[in-house]
Amino acid sequence: MPGLIWIGQNRSMSGLHGGRAGTVGDDDRPRVKVWKIRELLHNERLRIPDYQRPYAWSTRNVAELVDDIRQFTPSGSYRIGTVILHGHPDEHGEQVLDVVDGQQRLTTLHLLARVLRATGHDPNKRDVARLRLSPFGAEQTAARAKENAEYMARLVNEWDRDTVREVADAVFLQCEVVVVTLTNLDEAFQMFDSQNSRGRALYPTDLLKAFHLREIGSGLRDATTKREVVELWEDIPAAHVNALFSEYLFKIRRWSGGRDVSKDGFTTNDIGMFKGIRERDVTNSENNWARPFVYAKNFTDDYRSENSTLVRFRMLQPVEYPHQIDQPVLNGETFFRMVSHYYLLGVRLGLLAFSDDKLSKAHQPALGKLRSTVINVIDEQGEPGGDRSRYAYIRGLLDALLIYYHDRFGTQGSDRFARLAARYVMVPRTRNFAVKRETINNHALGVGQGPGSFNLFQEVRDAGSAREVLNRDIPQPDFYGSDPAKRNEVDAAVVEALWNPKQVAQG
Repeated sequence: MPGLIWIGQNRSMSGLHGGRAGTVGDDDRPRVKVWKIRELLHNERLRIPDYQRPYAWSTRNVAELVDDIRQFTPSGSYRIGTVILHGHPDEHGEQVLDVVDGQQRLTTLHLLARVLRATGHDPNKRDVARLRLSPFGAEQTAARAKENAEYMARLVNEWDRDTVREVADAVFLQCEVVVVTLTNLDEAFQMFDSQNSRGRALYPTDLLKAFHLREIGSGLRDATTKREVVELWEDIPAAHVNALFSEYLFKIRRWSGGRDVSKDGFTTNDIGMFKGIRERDVTNSENNWARPFVYAKNFTDDYRSENSTLVRFRMLQPVEYPHQIDQPVLNGETFFRMVSHYYLLGVRLGLLAFSDDKLSKAHQPALGKLRSTVINVIDEQGEPGGDRSRYAYIRGLLDALLIYYHDRFGTQGSDRFARLAARYVMVPRTRNFAVKRETINNHALGVGQGPGSFNLFQEVRDAGSAREVLNRDIPQPDFYGSDPAKRNEVDAAVVEALWNPKQVAQG
């Protein structure tokens, strides 16, 4: 694992200047203040926390920032946005300020300050504190920082001495930011300035990542565990982590519990669904509902520790924690392993949200022969020239059913269930000229009429065996009120392949 990354040179500081800028109060109230960039760059307490993404600004972003500074500072102060900080004690008890929002701009300004100082044309000594960056994603951060610093150096070398001085004064003395400091991380995330067009808004999954990292603890062994689980997290593309929660885990939990999915989908208001049992909670012995999950975690930990050598030499099979989508979440390490578990399962199943990942090409989708008929026909509607809008929601519902069934019953009757699930999701497609989000939501909840209208998610959840699910029968549905003239040819072909496979094969 790479070590810490620092930007800038260290400097001694007897305290914070500017009226104790950046101090953290004893209460939870947010503190709002306008800082000059010089104050921000001087502050030794600033750091980029582990849950932040790697530094990703391109030279184009850098050029836009520099152009804005040169364009707007001649007329006075130039406010370049908002920085949200989370003030809290670190593992050594020292007060730190984690950058929740503004890390891309702040890192870029540190780089620019170093480049300006290196010219020797800055008449004033511009001391800049070291900025600690997260070690996670270190290679990407280092590469992008090097690229941008070299670009800035080339840019500055084209300026004359007076221009360098003007830009240096503009950066340190005229540029300013609104700094919001909070001691509650959840509130800091909620206040995150998602309207910043040059930054990338943090997703609910980023908030979950931060929460579960804090749940791990701060000991030496905990630090090793943090590195391991963050590597698991970073191995998954950010877009796929978000899709895993928003398209699958969240919707499955809602639908299997008989609750609808709102039009806003998975938001920061829903992350409590993925916070659960704190292993170190002394009340667990009294929380009877939590004890089986803690026992399972303790068993798998003990097994892994006692049999690591035998497992490594393949004399014993590894035993993993028995994750279930609809069960309570164990906070901390187990949460991250759950995310990795379901992502890899989704890749093996060939779920559409992960289809662009290189891993999907390395695993044979676990759908058997059905992929060569029905699912391929559905997927073709998303190809150029196809009617993607007609099947996008249908395929999403199918994928959610597939991963939920495999989560419950593994590969038992997987081909039969894939056909059953495909029939189930085609019911609203045949009955409605337009399938909308509300159509899928209602169908998943069993709201509707006819033999194909029921909550299959609840039936999977409540079944004690795969047979109980596989014996479900769904009669072939009528098209738009049985009017043949209204049948879509593709829909009709899919229905024939699903309900009359022998006739299709013979034809």
